[in-house]
Formats: sequence, structure tokens, C-alpha cells
Amino acid sequence: PKWARTGPEDDDVAGKYAYARPFPELLQVGDDARCHCGASAGPSIPTEDRDCVIFDHVGAVRVKIQVRRCPECPPKSPMTAGPDLSDLGLFNMNNQTLISHALLNKYDTMLSANETTYHGFAQTLQREYESYDSEVPFMGADRFRTCWFAFMNVQPCKDDFKCSICGPEPEVVVVDGVTVCFHKRRRTAKLRPPTYTSRSSPIHEDVKPAKR
Repeated sequence: PKWARTGPEDDDVAGKYAYARPFPELLQVGDDARCHCGASAGPSIPTEDRDCVIFDHVGAVRVKIQVRRCPECPPKSPMTAGPDLSDLGLFNMNNQTLISHALLNKYDTMLSANETTYHGFAQTLQREYESYDSEVPFMGADRFRTCWFAFMNVQPCKDDFKCSICGPEPEVVVVDGVTVCFHKRRRTAKLRPPTYTSRSSPIHEDVKPAKR
């Protein structure tokens, strides 16, 4: 999303943000169709029209999608190659479930603003879908989590940070941390950090020190 970009250099990596509405009733497959196994399905393979669902940020709709049989998977396998659809602002999960970039970016916004959980986000969308009379209810939290991580897996998450001596991947990386503490009402006289030792501390003879 635009709010997460630091400058024009991010546009070269992430590309332009596509937002096309309404969605076509038939999502056509191109010459770049690819199966989940990685095999390409060229235009010489016949196309099939199948039902799919597009989950958007305000509701879901049923449309048709063109697919081709995978030339590498076994004949009995249901695996098919489908279109990428990024030019329409869609993420093709499995040729049956399609999620709009607007929906995925909506979770990114809520996650960065108030640490929204997958379950909380799914429950929020389920209520919004119901309010907007969506013809298809929103997916469950587990299914959305799978889709979100699959989408993150194809994102080019990189930067141009590098050390002038060690290069872009140094052996030692110093990062910022998070301070975790107890509530003040739990700060009793017996509270100790986990590294504290005493005469009653257990002794583990099989523990070997780390090699240097």
C-alpha cells in the first residue's frame, strides 16, 4: 500500500497499486498461466471455465475463472494453472479463492495500527459482510491466515541497506528489542529474573557451553 512506501524507489520493487471495480464476470487466463507445482501451461492447452469467489474489503462475489490443466501433474490430479490477476488488484490463492489486495492491505493497516489478530479481523469482516448483504460470507480466521501468509510469501521484501565493509548480509546483526516486564502489583520481594541463581537452583550436568 502507498502508506507503507518510503519513496519512489519502492515503486520500482512493488509496482503500482491496482484498484479495479467492478470485477469482470470472467477472469481470463493469459500466456503466463502457472500451476501450483511451478509448471507453465501455454496457450496450446484448452481452457476451462470454473467457479470462484473474490473476497473484497466490503463483500464477496462469485465469478468465473479460466484455467488450464497442468501438463506436469498426474492426469487424475485436480491441479490447474490459472491467471495471476495482479493487474486487477487480486491475489489468486488456488483458482477457487481470490482475495483483493485492498482486503489484504486493510489487514496490514489494522495490524500496524492496533495489532489486530487474525481472529479479530475475520470476525470484523464477517460482521461487515453481513451489514453489506454480501452474497458470500467471509472466510474463517484459519483460512484467512493461510491466504495472508501465502500473499506475503510472494512479496519482494527487501531493502538497499548494507554495510560498507560486510555487505548486505553481515554475520552479526544488531537489532532493536522489546522490553517485557511484570505489572507492578506482581512485583513482590520474591520476583527474580530468569537468570537469577541460588542454592536451591537445579543443576543440569548435561548442559554444554556454547562453542566460540
